[in-house]
Amino acid sequence: MFEFERNALLGNVSGQPLCADYKSALRQCGNDKEMLIRLALRQQSMPFFSTACYKKLGFTKEYIKKEFKDYINGYVVKNADGVEGYTYGLYVDWDYENDLDVIVDVCSVMWTVGANIVVPVTKCPTLYVSNHSNVHLVCDGYNTVNVKLFDKSKITIEDLDEKSSVVVYKYSDDAMVELGKFCLGKVNVFNKELRL
Repeated sequence: MFEFERNALLGNVSGQPLCADYKSALRQCGNDKEMLIRLALRQQSMPFFSTACYKKLGFTKEYIKKEFKDYINGYVVKNADGVEGYTYGLYVDWDYENDLDVIVDVCSVMWTVGANIVVPVTKCPTLYVSNHSNVHLVCDGYNTVNVKLFDKSKITIEDLDEKSSVVVYKYSDDAMVELGKFCLGKVNVFNKELRL
Protein backbone atom coordinates (compact mmCIF):
# COMPACT_ATOMS: atom_id res chain seq x y z
CA MET A 1 0.00 0.00 0.00
CA PHE A 2 2.91 2.31 0.73
CA GLU A 3 4.19 1.99 -2.85
CA PHE A 4 0.74 2.79 -4.29
CA GLU A 5 0.37 5.84 -2.04
CA ARG A 6 3.87 7.06 -2.90
CA ASN A 7 3.28 6.68 -6.65
CA ALA A 8 -0.11 8.39 -6.39
CA LEU A 9 1.25 11.32 -4.41
CA LEU A 10 4.25 11.76 -6.72
CA GLY A 11 2.12 11.69 -9.86
CA ASN A 12 3.63 8.49 -11.28
CA VAL A 13 0.21 7.15 -12.29
CA SER A 14 -1.30 10.12 -14.09
CA GLY A 15 1.72 12.31 -14.78
CA GLN A 16 0.66 14.74 -12.09
CA PRO A 17 0.20 14.50 -8.32
CA LEU A 18 -3.23 13.82 -6.86
CA CYS A 19 -5.46 16.77 -6.12
CA ALA A 20 -5.68 17.93 -2.50
CA ASP A 21 -9.05 16.22 -1.89
CA TYR A 22 -7.80 12.81 -3.04
CA LYS A 23 -4.50 13.19 -1.18
CA SER A 24 -6.48 13.81 1.98
CA ALA A 25 -8.88 10.91 1.30
CA LEU A 26 -5.97 8.52 0.61
CA ARG A 27 -4.13 9.55 3.77
CA GLN A 28 -7.30 9.13 5.84
CA CYS A 29 -7.47 5.49 4.74
CA GLY A 30 -4.20 4.71 6.52
CA ASN A 31 -4.11 0.92 6.90
CA ASP A 32 -7.90 0.55 6.84
CA LYS A 33 -8.48 -1.85 3.94
CA GLU A 34 -12.22 -1.31 3.73
CA MET A 35 -11.75 2.47 3.50
CA LEU A 36 -9.18 2.00 0.74
CA ILE A 37 -11.51 -0.27 -1.24
CA ARG A 38 -14.32 2.30 -0.82
CA LEU A 39 -12.00 5.00 -2.17
CA ALA A 40 -10.85 2.81 -5.09
CA LEU A 41 -14.48 2.02 -6.02
CA ARG A 42 -15.55 5.62 -6.40
CA GLN A 43 -16.33 6.10 -10.07
CA GLN A 44 -13.84 8.97 -10.22
CA SER A 45 -11.17 6.70 -8.71
CA MET A 46 -11.62 3.51 -10.74
CA PRO A 47 -9.74 4.65 -13.87
CA PHE A 48 -6.85 5.82 -11.68
CA PHE A 49 -6.79 2.64 -9.57
CA SER A 50 -7.05 0.37 -12.63
CA THR A 51 -4.27 2.22 -14.42
CA ALA A 52 -2.00 2.11 -11.37
CA CYS A 53 -2.52 -1.66 -11.14
CA TYR A 54 -1.93 -2.08 -14.89
CA LYS A 55 1.34 -0.11 -14.64
CA LYS A 56 2.32 -2.19 -11.58
CA LEU A 57 2.62 0.89 -9.39
CA GLY A 58 1.68 -0.53 -6.02
CA PHE A 59 -0.91 -3.28 -6.31
CA THR A 60 -0.64 -6.63 -8.01
CA LYS A 61 -3.34 -9.23 -8.56
CA GLU A 62 -1.73 -11.51 -5.97
CA TYR A 63 -1.45 -8.74 -3.39
CA ILE A 64 -5.09 -7.68 -3.76
CA LYS A 65 -6.30 -11.30 -3.61
CA LYS A 66 -4.29 -11.92 -0.43
CA GLU A 67 -4.62 -8.63 1.46
CA PHE A 68 -8.13 -7.61 0.37
CA LYS A 69 -9.78 -11.03 0.10
CA ASP A 70 -12.56 -9.99 2.47
CA TYR A 71 -13.51 -7.01 0.24
CA ILE A 72 -13.52 -8.50 -3.28
CA ASN A 73 -15.35 -11.09 -5.39
CA GLY A 74 -18.80 -10.70 -3.91
CA TYR A 75 -18.35 -8.11 -1.16
CA VAL A 76 -20.83 -5.25 -1.65
CA VAL A 77 -19.80 -1.69 -0.82
CA LYS A 78 -22.64 0.77 -0.30
CA ASN A 79 -22.63 4.49 -1.12
CA ALA A 80 -18.94 4.72 -2.14
CA ASP A 81 -19.73 7.86 -4.16
CA GLY A 82 -22.11 9.19 -1.53
CA VAL A 83 -25.16 8.19 -3.61
CA GLU A 84 -27.74 6.68 -1.29
CA GLY A 85 -28.72 3.16 -2.36
CA TYR A 86 -25.93 2.66 -4.92
CA THR A 87 -23.83 -0.48 -4.56
CA TYR A 88 -20.31 -1.27 -5.77
CA GLY A 89 -18.16 -4.36 -6.18
CA LEU A 90 -14.60 -5.27 -7.12
CA TYR A 91 -13.93 -8.61 -8.81
CA VAL A 92 -10.32 -9.72 -9.16
CA ASP A 93 -9.28 -12.83 -11.11
CA TRP A 94 -12.84 -14.18 -11.07
CA ASP A 95 -13.09 -17.93 -11.64
CA TYR A 96 -14.11 -18.36 -15.28
CA GLU A 97 -16.02 -21.56 -14.50
CA ASN A 98 -18.60 -19.57 -12.51
CA ASP A 99 -20.74 -16.79 -13.94
CA LEU A 100 -20.23 -13.38 -12.42
CA ASP A 101 -23.78 -12.29 -11.64
CA VAL A 102 -23.87 -8.50 -11.45
CA ILE A 103 -25.69 -7.72 -8.20
CA VAL A 104 -24.25 -4.20 -7.84
CA ASP A 105 -24.81 -0.92 -9.66
CA VAL A 106 -21.10 -0.27 -10.31
CA CYS A 107 -18.80 -3.22 -10.90
CA SER A 108 -15.05 -3.26 -11.48
CA VAL A 109 -13.58 -6.41 -13.06
CA MET A 110 -9.79 -6.84 -13.10
CA TRP A 111 -7.48 -9.66 -14.27
CA THR A 112 -10.45 -11.84 -15.23
CA VAL A 113 -10.27 -14.14 -18.26
CA GLY A 114 -13.04 -16.24 -19.77
CA ALA A 115 -15.83 -15.37 -17.33
CA ASN A 116 -19.43 -14.64 -18.27
CA ILE A 117 -20.63 -11.39 -16.74
CA VAL A 118 -24.38 -11.89 -16.41
CA VAL A 119 -26.65 -8.87 -16.01
CA PRO A 120 -30.07 -9.79 -14.55
CA VAL A 121 -33.35 -8.62 -16.10
CA THR A 122 -33.84 -4.82 -15.85
CA LYS A 123 -30.43 -4.26 -14.18
CA CYS A 124 -28.55 -1.29 -15.69
CA PRO A 125 -25.01 -1.34 -14.23
CA THR A 126 -21.78 0.44 -15.05
CA LEU A 127 -18.93 -2.02 -15.64
CA TYR A 128 -15.23 -1.17 -15.46
CA VAL A 129 -13.12 -3.83 -17.21
CA SER A 130 -9.34 -3.64 -16.91
CA ASN A 131 -5.96 -5.29 -16.42
CA HIS A 132 -5.92 -7.70 -19.36
CA SER A 133 -9.43 -8.98 -18.67
CA ASN A 134 -11.19 -10.90 -21.43
CA VAL A 135 -14.85 -11.36 -20.50
CA HIS A 136 -18.21 -12.18 -22.08
CA LEU A 137 -21.27 -10.04 -21.41
CA VAL A 138 -24.68 -11.72 -21.21
CA CYS A 139 -27.77 -9.59 -20.60
CA ASP A 140 -31.00 -11.24 -19.46
CA GLY A 141 -33.26 -8.52 -20.87
CA TYR A 142 -34.37 -4.90 -20.64
CA ASN A 143 -30.84 -3.81 -19.78
CA THR A 144 -28.89 -0.65 -20.47
CA VAL A 145 -25.25 -1.35 -19.64
CA ASN A 146 -22.45 1.21 -19.58
CA VAL A 147 -18.98 -0.36 -20.06
CA LYS A 148 -15.65 1.41 -19.46
CA LEU A 149 -12.89 -0.65 -21.11
CA PHE A 150 -9.21 -0.10 -20.30
CA ASP A 151 -5.69 -1.20 -21.33
CA LYS A 152 -5.56 -4.47 -23.34
CA SER A 153 -8.86 -5.76 -22.06
CA LYS A 154 -11.57 -7.27 -24.25
CA ILE A 155 -15.32 -7.67 -23.90
CA THR A 156 -17.43 -9.93 -26.10
CA ILE A 157 -21.10 -9.05 -26.03
CA GLU A 158 -22.53 -12.55 -26.36
CA ASP A 159 -26.24 -12.27 -25.71
CA LEU A 160 -28.14 -9.00 -25.95
CA ASP A 161 -31.84 -8.98 -26.77
CA GLU A 162 -33.35 -6.31 -29.00
CA LYS A 163 -34.79 -4.44 -26.01
CA SER A 164 -31.35 -3.98 -24.41
CA SER A 165 -28.42 -1.73 -25.21
CA VAL A 166 -24.75 -1.43 -24.34
CA VAL A 167 -22.54 1.64 -24.56
CA VAL A 168 -18.80 0.92 -24.49
CA TYR A 169 -16.18 3.59 -23.84
CA LYS A 170 -12.72 2.39 -24.88
CA TYR A 171 -9.96 4.20 -23.01
CA SER A 172 -7.19 2.46 -24.94
CA ASP A 173 -6.49 1.72 -28.60
CA ASP A 174 -5.59 -1.82 -27.48
CA ALA A 175 -8.99 -2.47 -25.85
CA MET A 176 -11.28 -4.69 -27.94
CA VAL A 177 -15.03 -5.15 -28.37
CA GLU A 178 -16.51 -8.15 -30.16
CA LEU A 179 -20.14 -8.92 -30.89
CA GLY A 180 -21.43 -12.48 -30.51
CA LYS A 181 -24.03 -14.10 -32.77
CA PHE A 182 -26.85 -13.52 -30.25
CA CYS A 183 -26.10 -9.80 -29.91
CA LEU A 184 -29.40 -8.42 -31.21
CA GLY A 185 -29.61 -5.20 -29.20
CA LYS A 186 -28.04 -1.83 -29.81
CA VAL A 187 -24.29 -1.48 -29.17
CA ASN A 188 -22.40 1.81 -29.42
CA VAL A 189 -18.62 1.95 -29.06
CA PHE A 190 -16.76 5.19 -28.48
CA ASN A 191 -13.04 5.91 -28.15
CA LYS A 192 -12.28 8.17 -25.20
CA GLU A 193 -9.12 9.80 -23.93
CA LEU A 194 -7.99 8.52 -20.55
CA ARG A 195 -7.69 11.48 -18.21
CA LEU A 196 -6.52 10.69 -14.72
